[in-house]
This record gives sequence, C-alpha cells and structure tokens, in this order.
Amino acid sequence: MPLLRCFAAVQRACPSLASMGTGMVVMGAGDAAVQMFMGNGSLDMRRSAVSSTYSGVTSPGIYHWWRALDARWPGSAVRSVCRKVLVNQAILGPLNCALFLGWSHCAQACIRSWNSSAEEADLESVANEALDRIRTEVPDLAVKAMGVWMPVHIITFRFVPPHLRILYTSTVSVMWGGYLSYVANQDGAAER
Repeated sequence: MPLLRCFAAVQRACPSLASMGTGMVVMGAGDAAVQMFMGNGSLDMRRSAVSSTYSGVTSPGIYHWWRALDARWPGSAVRSVCRKVLVNQAILGPLNCALFLGWSHCAQACIRSWNSSAEEADLESVANEALDRIRTEVPDLAVKAMGVWMPVHIITFRFVPPHLRILYTSTVSVMWGGYLSYVANQDGAAER
C-alpha cells in the first residue's frame, strides 16, 4: 500500500502537521456523513468547518499526549495498556467533550453574527451558554465516550504503532466526531 507508506513517512517526519491534517480531514468527513445521513441530504459547510478545525487544532496535542503516556508506561503489556487507557479516558475523554462543545458553540455563534446584519454576538452570553451546554451535556457524553473509546484505545495502545495512532483513531472518529457534531448542533438547528 504505497499511500499508507507515504502517510507513515510524513507522520514520522512531521507528526504534528500530519496529525493536524488527518484530524481535519477525518472529522470533516464524519460531520458531512452525519449531516447527509441524519438530515435532508444537504450539507452545512460552516458546521463541517467548525468540526474539522477543532479536530485539526487538537490532534497534534493528542498525538503528543499519547507519546507522553507511552513514556510514562512503556510497552504494550496488558498492565501498561490498561494504565494508558484508564488515564487517557479519565483525563482526555471529558476534556475533549467539553472543549468540542465549547468550541462548536462559540464558533457557530461567531459565524451566525458574521452572516447576519444584526449586531455582534454578546461574547459574555455566548460564553455562558457554552458553559451551560458543557455542564449539562458533558457528563452524558463522557459516559458514552467510555463505551466507544476504551475498547478503541485498548487496540490503540496494544497494537498500533505510535506514528499510525492518529490515523487509526481518526477512522473511529468518523462516527464519534459525527455524533459529537450532531449533539453540538441540535440546539443550533432550532435557532436557524
């Protein structure tokens, strides 16, 4: 598979840049697929842009976080894998859900204000609305995330080489990212 070898070479040479690009493309695809499947067949490119930019910004940090977990608990023995999975899910799971909901809410509010003739969005009210969504939705999302990501990360830390982890988890992110974008945009659809 020449394409996979090329990707692996880029990931090894420029892990942050490759992780950013992979995260953006896969999250955008996931969101677009959910919109097409769950909606009326139309595609909101602004919504996809919000989702894909979030993933692009966070993917390099996730790559380096996983490298830190590998340094703390090296190897792929069951004990090391379990520690990495539990710490990753306890810290990154809820944090990622909260950051995505906050990012999505604030970015959508900015886009709406840019595209309307109304006054600029009140930043304080937008931030308070985002915090309310985070408080109400993250606990449920974090529990759902455990059901998806803990089994995925058992495979990630046990079998997937570090330079291919973002690619591997990004394939799962097509579904999860689409679901997160769907959750983040449920209220937004009613406002438009």
